[in-house]
Amino acid sequence: MIKSCVVIGAGNAGRPVARLLNHQGIEVTITDSKEYEQFSTRRQEMLDVLKNEGIQLVLGEKHPNISDFDAIFFAPTIPESAQIRKDAEEYSLKIIDRTYVSNVVNNIINMPKIGITGSFGKTTTTTMVTNIFKAAGFKVYQCSSMKWNLVSEAIVDDIVRGEYKDADIAILELPHGTLGLLGELDLTIGVITNLHPEHLCEFGGSMEKYVERKACILPASKTLIANVQCGDLLTYQRQDTIYFNFEDNLEKDLSKYKPTYEGSYNGDKFFIKINNDQKIQDELKLDTIANYNYENLTAAIAIGMTYGISFEDIKKGISMFTGVGGRMEYLGKFNGIDAYYDASYGDQSVRQALESIKDENLIILYGSVDSTTIRDKAESGRVIGDYANIVIASGYVEITDTLNMDGAIELLSAIENENVIKMAVCTMDESAELAMKYAKEGDIIVHLGPGASNSYQQVKDKLIKGLENGCKRYGKNNGYQ
Repeated sequence: MIKSCVVIGAGNAGRPVARLLNHQGIEVTITDSKEYEQFSTRRQEMLDVLKNEGIQLVLGEKHPNISDFDAIFFAPTIPESAQIRKDAEEYSLKIIDRTYVSNVVNNIINMPKIGITGSFGKTTTTTMVTNIFKAAGFKVYQCSSMKWNLVSEAIVDDIVRGEYKDADIAILELPHGTLGLLGELDLTIGVITNLHPEHLCEFGGSMEKYVERKACILPASKTLIANVQCGDLLTYQRQDTIYFNFEDNLEKDLSKYKPTYEGSYNGDKFFIKINNDQKIQDELKLDTIANYNYENLTAAIAIGMTYGISFEDIKKGISMFTGVGGRMEYLGKFNGIDAYYDASYGDQSVRQALESIKDENLIILYGSVDSTTIRDKAESGRVIGDYANIVIASGYVEITDTLNMDGAIELLSAIENENVIKMAVCTMDESAELAMKYAKEGDIIVHLGPGASNSYQQVKDKLIKGLENGCKRYGKNNGYQ
């Protein structure tokens, strides 16, 4: 039985593990080579939570003494060759790994679990599925990046506060970071929305390593549901995969990976075809500007029907869906100019977000692409240059409380379209106010960047503040020549 544990690394993996073990009654110490003051304000607040719950913080310690502990957890950033790993072996400390952490969560959240991963669409699909199960009378515990960007930390926070109690089913978004920590959850249904070359900067640019991380969901899932697009990349490993497909421009081998559920869109109506001798079901309609939501809807219907939810309850649940914050979220009209708020930043996700309004005159407010991870600014710049009339890039990184104007300049420099007007500012409120100076009738303002996900409310508040200040400052005599 483990009585004490030392967690090496106070980052995104170490904090939730420390808190989870402490909640289990284990005496926990978390250590890091960084001093408290070197963490961002938000990270300091999270460390304060740990300290207030009784976890000992040993910060600024490069060579911690681990001889008095029973167990140890290493953050993924600790090299295999590190001396502290050799010390742990010398002292015969039990290694807390993904299996151990997953089993602790399985024993606490011991209800049927549906886990949803993929490159994008996870949060929207999680929200739709939650609505479906609620409409069917289930008491749902749901956790997604809308609570916290770091879903593993959000799940542990919910465990500590008892949010999961009395629920009949758990609907969990599982980003790749969360799979790295909780990749062995017992899932009644596991879902892969799609697999595209997004977030590769976090895997050394390797699609293979990225797909390997997503592969955690295969053995974890009793039943696996996936987009046919995933077939050759991953899900061919499970012949019992239930596939879905939404008609789009991606090339898919529907004969090789025959979809059970096929969605199609005609006019303003969505149709779902069930390829198991059932007829086409009634049409559905979503009040959304984002066409990619229909792919998410196809996935949500596949999940609901596979679990045994009636189509009538599915329709009721979908009728409750009004969109997801930070996913082409409509902010309203500002001096007659429509404004939207979106978290997209990579090639595929940006294209999906902007396709529905690509024929309009777009002013794109691009928040810093970086957050806790350094990302490819040039890739982002090249893709938005295909859509924008004006791009205003801001350098402030909300989640780390840092200013990186070099990143904003790098993004703008990568725009190859010479007709695009490019500007760089420090903050999002400055960016939004400047947009109102140059906006003219018929333009659309769209925020893009991960800040809409990992710092949702902070960035949204600044965005709206800037738009409102721009309205007051420039009135309706705005527009560029």
